[in-house]
Amino acid sequence: MYMRLILVRKASVKRVIMLSVTMVVLHFLAMQYIIGDDFENVDMSVLAGHTIAIDPGHGGIDSGANANNVDEKEITLTISTKLASLLQQYGAKVILTREADVDYYTKGKGGKRNDLLERAKIINHSGAELYVSIHCNAYRGASLSGAQVFYNPKFEMNKALATRLQHVLKEFPPGNKRQVKEDLHILLLNEINIPGVLVEAGYLTNKEEASLLADDHYQQKMVENIAKALAYHFYKNAAR
Repeated sequence: MYMRLILVRKASVKRVIMLSVTMVVLHFLAMQYIIGDDFENVDMSVLAGHTIAIDPGHGGIDSGANANNVDEKEITLTISTKLASLLQQYGAKVILTREADVDYYTKGKGGKRNDLLERAKIINHSGAELYVSIHCNAYRGASLSGAQVFYNPKFEMNKALATRLQHVLKEFPPGNKRQVKEDLHILLLNEINIPGVLVEAGYLTNKEEASLLADDHYQQKMVENIAKALAYHFYKNAAR
């Protein structure tokens, strides 16, 4: 009886190990489908004819996060306009929810909510196929860093899009270990009726990263990588 029990336990452990290995392999294959071996060599011309909405977070009376003498609203607008310009160079049509230091606040209670709802309305009526909302993160401590992508699972492709973007942001800053995050509580993502994601470009509360986020070369490299991810996303979806 004791020997039989040991054998049963060993068989159970073996099945658990095999199941775990299978799950790891399936996850790897799924990531290969999402990311793909040819990711870095994607033909950027696939962006031509596609319409993309870009939302530079905050603006106007709402500066967003402010740390290390850097305002979130300025960084998000700069990154967004650079991204828009690059996408347009490849033939994409781009809609920006703001092109200057403005906001959509209304007087009285609910001003911030109304600002977000107006951004969602602009995107919903833009004719865009997908959107990217650009933000910067902040935390009470100064140690956290790294770009991170958030998505709402209301559209099946949102996770794949978020994963592709997170992949190209793994070097922002170098060694970034952050992973995509599903979030059902971001009002903007809940209200927009097309696929898309929210990108937190990094932590302004981290002095080194705040300096990087304000750097022209760092910003340009980031938008180039984001554009690659978007191009690859359209390429993979066209091939389905």
